[in-house]
Amino acid sequence: MRADKVYSIGVIGLGVFGARHASVCLHHPNFHLVGVADIKEEVVKKYSSEFDVAGFTDYCDLLAVPELDAVTIAVSDQFHHEPCKDAAKKGIHIFLEKPIADNSVHAQEIISAARKNNVKLMVGHTLRFDPRYMAIKRTIDEGKLGEIIHVYARRNATVKSGRRLQGRVDAMIFQGVHDIDFLQWLTGSKVSKVYAEATSNILKDLKVNDTTMATLRFGNGVIGLLEQSWALPADMPSPLDVELEVVGTEGSAYLDLRSQSISIVSGGRLNQPDLIYGLPDQHFLIDEYNHFAKYLNGEVEAKVSGEEALSALEVAEAVMRSAESGKPVLLP
Repeated sequence: MRADKVYSIGVIGLGVFGARHASVCLHHPNFHLVGVADIKEEVVKKYSSEFDVAGFTDYCDLLAVPELDAVTIAVSDQFHHEPCKDAAKKGIHIFLEKPIADNSVHAQEIISAARKNNVKLMVGHTLRFDPRYMAIKRTIDEGKLGEIIHVYARRNATVKSGRRLQGRVDAMIFQGVHDIDFLQWLTGSKVSKVYAEATSNILKDLKVNDTTMATLRFGNGVIGLLEQSWALPADMPSPLDVELEVVGTEGSAYLDLRSQSISIVSGGRLNQPDLIYGLPDQHFLIDEYNHFAKYLNGEVEAKVSGEEALSALEVAEAVMRSAESGKPVLLP
């Protein structure tokens, strides 16, 4: 990376992940954090003071900063499309948190706005930067597993995740797109057919599924299973129960994150922090911004393009339609 190139960047949305984005931008050699924005005034005051940058409760004021080259958008899914379109109109490049949008119509609007205004768009599907997942992808690319036969991905979270989101989005879109995008990247093929079953026992008052299980057929013949849930007990030591399994003609690969290698007992409780997500300065966001800087420099293409992010979202929507109708759904 050319260390002499520094891009002025702002961050819109200062939730848990948005604050992490801002912190990485603050310390990254290729970015200069010039401002942050959030609709909550107290949050803006907290982080603008902590990072010593300008703070705004209206994101349009941040987009109006003259020297702004790029913006990270980390607001809630259903609010992605308007800030993206406004940034694109101003010629500001975009790093967008996953999923690309809350539905494929909004996603297409974002992609069209970026294309129309010649703005670079990269979507933060983090598994493509997670070293644990990348190790399996590299093993497959090296041919060590032969041809892939079948895959399995699980991403089960505690009921607190569903409650925190208050029914604004289904787990298949909020967390399922992680695995869908990775599996399509892993297999080198798009999903062509899905069949799903879902149930809602714990979150029925929010009118969202708390568990969905789907079979996937990829265009190249690989078959897969996808499990997504918000039904784990709230007091689980680790907030995620994650597995990945890949079986090929010459070998297989397994990833199991149910039990992390660090266990901390304090105050009568067991905590097992994720080694990538849960420890300061050890997460993949730094690598994402390394890539984003190279993308802005014109050295590489976006690791996750808007079109790829849209594809993952369309599969998630197809899974939800299948679960609702009880019938398989074909994708183009």
